[in-house]
Amino acid sequence: MFYCGSRWVSGLSGLFIIAIGLQYRAIADEKNTPSKFLPSETRVGQTTSDLCRQVFEPQGLAVRRRPTPNSPRVGGVRYRDEVTLVRNSEGIRGPGGRTWIEITYPVRGFISNGYPDGRSNLVLCSDDLISQPPQQSASLCRRIDRRAAPRGVAVRAKPSRFSSRVGGVPTGQEVYLVEDYQLIGDANNEPRNWVEIVEPLAGFISANTLIMCR
Repeated sequence: MFYCGSRWVSGLSGLFIIAIGLQYRAIADEKNTPSKFLPSETRVGQTTSDLCRQVFEPQGLAVRRRPTPNSPRVGGVRYRDEVTLVRNSEGIRGPGGRTWIEITYPVRGFISNGYPDGRSNLVLCSDDLISQPPQQSASLCRRIDRRAAPRGVAVRAKPSRFSSRVGGVPTGQEVYLVEDYQLIGDANNEPRNWVEIVEPLAGFISANTLIMCR
């Protein structure tokens, strides 16, 4: 004899009723299982895909500590590089109306995403980028002045002639400034300003040696 609900049942009928009850309880428990118990690989893959972007700015982008061009540079990304946005990321309006967005990879910081009415500096990682990047902005082009620097200029890791040398640019060659460039005073009070470039290599050069490209 088995007691089920408000009455007694016997034999195989009782066992059948109990089995049905256990089955319904198992189904209910499965439906109420929190999603956190789903395979972690699935969750991570979806998150990475949703937050992945590719750099569409041909000259690359500086990564800043805060959403402003005056903030210290903590890294940089080049054209076609993949970056990972912070979860629930939203554009932050910075000085001059420029939009900034926070990333966590390849380095944590903020990158410029252009202006609200202009072209975005980022595209979805699933998009097929064109084989050649868009043309560099002519306004960011400079040339090493043959008279001011007949032997070319050194490219430094930081805006100081005492900083480590990362390369050099021969006289007469074109260079491209970072998108949000600004003149930087010499840290040792020497009579020169510095400016950051992204091509032909990333670093800082003396702004006193540059002239506009023709």
